[in-house]
Amino acid sequence: MKREIKRSFKAQTPGGLWLVVYNAGFQKCGSLHSWGPGVRDHYLLHHIVSGKGIFRRDGETFLLAAGESFLISPGEQVFYAADRDDPWEYYWAGFAGEGAAQLLAHSEFSGGCPVLRHPVPGLRQGLLEVYKARGGDFASSVRMSGCLQAALGLLIDGGDAAPDEDYAQRGARYLEYNYAQPVTIEEAARQAGVSRSQLYRGFLSRFGCSPKEYLGQIRLAAAARLLRRGDLPVGAVARSCGFDDPLYFSRFFRREMGLSPGAYRKNFENRN
Repeated sequence: MKREIKRSFKAQTPGGLWLVVYNAGFQKCGSLHSWGPGVRDHYLLHHIVSGKGIFRRDGETFLLAAGESFLISPGEQVFYAADRDDPWEYYWAGFAGEGAAQLLAHSEFSGGCPVLRHPVPGLRQGLLEVYKARGGDFASSVRMSGCLQAALGLLIDGGDAAPDEDYAQRGARYLEYNYAQPVTIEEAARQAGVSRSQLYRGFLSRFGCSPKEYLGQIRLAAAARLLRRGDLPVGAVARSCGFDDPLYFSRFFRREMGLSPGAYRKNFENRN
């Protein structure tokens, strides 16, 4: 089992700063380490440097891996957890102030999706510099604010991903927002502005799987979450996650998880 490592700093929040750092740090998480469900009162940016995990925001589920980032905004109900077998390591910074919303409005998060799929060169080091500038006095708060502004500037520059990563990211975002509907790969390709074959090649390059496999994993994660809730019949879980045929859903779930949906739910109830 990999040893969990965490370094963090919770800052004072002096008034008068345009951009205020609440906290910063980095963590190599243990298996299934999680936070939430809960709500933050400030922005919180995570950048993943290794491993993988899941991030949920107001009912949406995102499967994330090294090189990707996610943003929590104030008032959003969120949950995030490290993978069981390959838990993630991430760097983070929490922040608020008048400048926070202004900078983010010009960043790659401005479209409303809380996930950034392509790597941002320098972001890891930028967030580390925020942590390294830590201190309890006003001068340290100013330095942390300056380092954070520089890190957020990397998100405004952006646009360095290869073309196949750009349209793969658009296709992935469409699937993540519409997995519960009878969505087709053709429609995802249209939304991404490419042909189905181009989208397929982009997904293989960016995610190492086909768009159909990616959609299946999104639906699988959502189904597992609903089964753990325990208040919906298996057929209703299937329909809620975009599976029209409950029998196909049961076969698919057993193939991917090694248990039938009913046995998975029972296992979870017994553990709790």
